[in-house]
Amino acid sequence: MKKFFAAVGTIIFMTATFATVLAANYVGNANSKKFHVGNCSFVGKMNPKNRVDFQTRDEAIQAGYVPCKRCNP
Repeated sequence: MKKFFAAVGTIIFMTATFATVLAANYVGNANSKKFHVGNCSFVGKMNPKNRVDFQTRDEAIQAGYVPCKRCNP
């Protein structure tokens, strides 16, 4: 029974994490001051403590971030 509840907890956590990723259209890196589309390969390599989520491209630019040259958001 413990394994069942552990599996359910894992599924809930993964679903919540996935929903968070989908909610952000653009992801900025506080260290590099660059922003990316959510599915850019650089987002997966980013340290979570440097992640800054933006809903719009203009929001990222107004915050002083520049577009990634790979994904070209």
